[in-house]
Amino acid sequence: MFTNVFKRVSIESLIASFFLCFLSNAFVTYSVTEGNINSQAIVKTIYMSLFSISIILTIAFSESRRLNQSFGSIHLLSIPICILLFNHQGGFILDKAIVLAVILIAITLFSKDYKTAPPTKAFFLLGVLYTIISFINSYYALFFITTILILKEAKHRSTKNIVAFFVGIILTLQLLCLISYLATGSFFYNTNFLKTQVSVSGTYSSNDLVWSLTVLIALLTATIFRPSEYKRKTQRYNTQRIFSFMLIFLLISIFCRYYKISEGEGSWLESFIPVAFFIGIAIDSIKDSQIKNTIIIVVIFSSISLKLFDYGLISF
Repeated sequence: MFTNVFKRVSIESLIASFFLCFLSNAFVTYSVTEGNINSQAIVKTIYMSLFSISIILTIAFSESRRLNQSFGSIHLLSIPICILLFNHQGGFILDKAIVLAVILIAITLFSKDYKTAPPTKAFFLLGVLYTIISFINSYYALFFITTILILKEAKHRSTKNIVAFFVGIILTLQLLCLISYLATGSFFYNTNFLKTQVSVSGTYSSNDLVWSLTVLIALLTATIFRPSEYKRKTQRYNTQRIFSFMLIFLLISIFCRYYKISEGEGSWLESFIPVAFFIGIAIDSIKDSQIKNTIIIVVIFSSISLKLFDYGLISF
């Protein structure tokens, strides 16, 4: 059933993925509000679904690059599943949304081939993007490490690219300091400046167990149990950088959560994209379609049941 629908990246599978995202977000809204869904909650659910589909489109086309390819299609399913598994504690706030949007743009830059043109513009944009998120949270400066993924390739290791990268950092930092000073009277980012809440109002659960296990499975998939077939596909489609970028992204998100750098609203949000990515790879590594469908159904049913139990809507 699921394996047939999400066998390839197609218009049909993208539409199906969007509706699954909407249903997953709607269910989470129902759980958080304890069944008291209002018009504002519906609007925010649609907003969350659109953001989810933007993640799906970015990841799927960063791997498959065009329609009607099987490579990367599993993420059309893994992201809706991870919405159900995700710990929505604290909801979704504007500064985290900006960080994730910036990272999605960075993913597209890392997915490019750069055969016909040097990645000089990409290095400049990465300098700009990473400076923006580092300005929001200084610990996000860890993402600067990912530029090594392009620089380690000898053909892209040039002074011009490195200069472009640092020019992007310096110019963006000056501009952000100026904007911050004009808006807040301080040259440095005010932590309350972008704390606009865009999540559904309700009682969020503090239970990390299910999502922690999901993160652990994703980490094992990314390191110990990395499927050899996926490795061959990344070499064929020249998307090795995406896998490495997601691994670094996952490690940074775990670091931020472990040291409570993102304590409060959206405390698990950084981990959502890399976890959904590696959970998709884990599902895709199962060869037998019947077993794969069974596991997907069990995971969906279990995540729904646990979510209802977690919010006190059912009892065992």
